[in-house]
Amino acid sequence: MDRSLQLISPLERAFHLKRLGGLRDIPPANLAAIALLAHEHSFDRGAVLCRTGERVERVHIVVDGRVRVRGGEHGDEVVGAEHAIGMLSLLARDDDGLDAVAEIDTLTLALRADDLFSAFEDDFGILYSQIRDLAAQTLHLRRRTPEGTYLTGAEELGDVPTGDIDLVQRLLYMRRGVFRNANMDALIAMAQRMQTARFEPGTKLWQIGTPSGFLYVILSGRVRCTTEDGTQFVCGPGYPLGHLESQCDAPRWYEAVTDTAVTALRIDVDVFLDTLEQHSEMAIDFVAGMASALIKRRAEMREKSVSAAVA
Repeated sequence: MDRSLQLISPLERAFHLKRLGGLRDIPPANLAAIALLAHEHSFDRGAVLCRTGERVERVHIVVDGRVRVRGGEHGDEVVGAEHAIGMLSLLARDDDGLDAVAEIDTLTLALRADDLFSAFEDDFGILYSQIRDLAAQTLHLRRRTPEGTYLTGAEELGDVPTGDIDLVQRLLYMRRGVFRNANMDALIAMAQRMQTARFEPGTKLWQIGTPSGFLYVILSGRVRCTTEDGTQFVCGPGYPLGHLESQCDAPRWYEAVTDTAVTALRIDVDVFLDTLEQHSEMAIDFVAGMASALIKRRAEMREKSVSAAVA
């Protein structure tokens, strides 16, 4: 049985909400406002928190107890006190949902999806904190990129003009790449502030430790990336080179050198964030895409760990 309670003080709620990475660094006043929207729930042993096939409508932070969770970012795990259930699935608006059942009597602090998304729309700083956290989580996994990996966008971008790339052409490339579902007004605002960049083979774009703050959407050519331990991977057309570290304000973690002649669109992260701030629907869609990609990446890492253990 699920029983809604009022046992945890607002201060304690704020403390527990800090377990949600995207809320960890927001100002105390903002966190306190969100804490007022959170509610405690008590679940008897065997009670269902959420079911597979239903969109996750609440993120639960376990205050006391233990929950078996299957699906989404969790795979198959037991979640104990001070851990969250379903945050990525909620952000991704994943219709597959999760299966979560209390293994013992459990108390959680829950935050509804509608309340969280309303907070994002009311204060871009909260949404930006979430973007930074998702980027940092993804970067942590991306740094384990295997030797020889070839990274591209979801589809071919076609022939690239030899001269400057005009506004219409930029929009076409953006529609085919990482921004394929974005609002057209938002794309136009961003495309107008992009720069065309062309590089000869062997050009060093940056070295390890260089400050980030911008990314290149590769339109043609290949860039070879080498990490500090010598691991190499190659990025090709459609890939947003340097996006993760730029979004979470981390330094470059690999040296990037062009393998071939490269044409790219440069986007400063400040321009990108300004666009998101002015277009909340695009921002929410972007967060959903980041969360979905992170869920997929975690699943891939779990599969590799299982395969390695079997081998």
